[in-house]
Amino acid sequence: MLQVSRSAFSLSGLLVLSFLLASITFPVSGIAQADKESAAPGFEFVRFADPTNVPEFATAFSGPTAMAFDSRGRLFIGTYPGKILILLDNDGNGKIDQVKTFATGLTIPLGLEFRANGDLYITTNRLQGTGRILRLRDTNGDDVADDITTILDDLPSQGDHQTNKLKFGPDGLLYFGQGSSTDAGTPTGSQSPEGPLNAAILRIDVDAANPQPEVIARGLRNPFGMAFDPVSGQLFTTDIGSGEAGVLDDHAPFEEINWIVSGAKYGFPGCEGIPVADVPACAGVRGPIATFIPHLTPTAITFYTGPQAGDFKNQMLVTIFKHVAGIGGDLERFALNGNAATGFQLTKLSPIMDFSLVDPNDGPVDTAIDPISGDIYTARFDPVKHADDNEHHHFIYRIHRAGSDALPFIGPLRPAAIKAGSAGVTVSLITRHVKPGGVVFDVTDNIALSTRPGSAAFELVADLPANVIATDRTITLEVRNPDGAASNQQTFVVTKGDPIPDPDKTPQLVSRFVYKKKRANVIDQLSAGTKAKKYRLVVTGIDFDSGAQLLVNNVPLDLDTASNTELVGRMTNSMLAAPGELTIQVRNLTGKVSNTLKYTISP
Repeated sequence: MLQVSRSAFSLSGLLVLSFLLASITFPVSGIAQADKESAAPGFEFVRFADPTNVPEFATAFSGPTAMAFDSRGRLFIGTYPGKILILLDNDGNGKIDQVKTFATGLTIPLGLEFRANGDLYITTNRLQGTGRILRLRDTNGDDVADDITTILDDLPSQGDHQTNKLKFGPDGLLYFGQGSSTDAGTPTGSQSPEGPLNAAILRIDVDAANPQPEVIARGLRNPFGMAFDPVSGQLFTTDIGSGEAGVLDDHAPFEEINWIVSGAKYGFPGCEGIPVADVPACAGVRGPIATFIPHLTPTAITFYTGPQAGDFKNQMLVTIFKHVAGIGGDLERFALNGNAATGFQLTKLSPIMDFSLVDPNDGPVDTAIDPISGDIYTARFDPVKHADDNEHHHFIYRIHRAGSDALPFIGPLRPAAIKAGSAGVTVSLITRHVKPGGVVFDVTDNIALSTRPGSAAFELVADLPANVIATDRTITLEVRNPDGAASNQQTFVVTKGDPIPDPDKTPQLVSRFVYKKKRANVIDQLSAGTKAKKYRLVVTGIDFDSGAQLLVNNVPLDLDTASNTELVGRMTNSMLAAPGELTIQVRNLTGKVSNTLKYTISP
């Protein structure tokens, strides 16, 4: 009789048993069974992506393992075979209509996380090998990663579990979970014993020349999902417990949600679940703040933010991968109470969605919130080979408040502030569900602003005239559709002096081009030895502050014009003297430096 270990049912354990499970064929259960998914009252859902519109989802071990949104509200996903895809909804109807391949050959990316400057960081796991953290950059704006750099290598991912999800913390450092090498602490067969980096929460400084992992907490067998509470800034993780599913003598422990305290130990091996006072291995162990029955497999944690959160704002959302004894296979919801001084408590509330699992290995593995609309996206992964290749349940669901698709939504304003008495200013914002003819409306002054489409998808730009920014105050803006539907609101601050740069804002480059004399004369490529006098380098992006510099090979250019979203610099003869690549960045007054774009000088 075939027995599959408990670790096979956690996503991070799939590395060990991928070939084993791929050889198992489950009977066709009928795709109609998967149609029984249901959202909670007050919510609606659609399948944003499935095998019919994402070819990569068509077979076993091809589905989504991780998700992240960039600052423009585009959804990036990692797939088990090692692709990073961009899933686009170009017509705004709430379903995917275009798939772009951002990167390939990355080997089981279990975590995706964008830094504020637009760099994408991922974890990857070589089969029966080691884990890595990579940084991916698109330096020429073509939506393909052309700069893939290994930030950290040789993580101990050769055992039962791997290098899991990752998140940037409020301190700017990158945190990630590293699973255990063994199921319960004792090596079997050719397994390696637990090492100093196994079963731990680690962090690194990605800006260091040679980042070294620092252990924050130990004793977490498989800390798969993690998230920082937006209110307290504290870190919370899931932890998947040891034991074998389906074994008669099953003494598996409860599975956990933990509040991560620096220097604490959490029990693995020997004291998983709720600590027992008379068990020596439990001495000094910090207990979980919530538990689940054995084998339920809590995967991702996300906090519900954005304009749709409403009375659910900042509640914890947890995906449960398995469906055991009528429990799980859903998107759970918890109210988090307390603080870092007195401790935290979780109260379980009604789930937001039931995914109607039909396979032994089929369930939700990650959740991400659209930063513009607040829609919830949940990825469902099905690793088991079916008799019918159309049966695989690799889905991404878009879950939203009932009726919200009829409403426009807007993201943060850029810029968000200006000095009183300035000339009129143009603000830009990314939108959702804005209909043709929609306008940006100044609610404070009860006037419609001159509005037009921006250069990015779903971007609007609007002009705030000089008379409304003559004195210091706060102006409230929203977008109104022709049918009268109004969006959520954003505020624009008019300050007495120059706005104080937000030290947490990192400039992000989106595009670059060169023109000669007039902006209409765009130059595709320059040759070495060209005289630079009449050439201008233009970069566009977001969060450039009032002192932003345009750097080429780390040398600032003289600027013709500067705004929150565009810098125009004068090229120099030294830049064009020899063939090669120019490295382009923006550095804010705060010292924050953007991502990198490249421009090639031909021979």
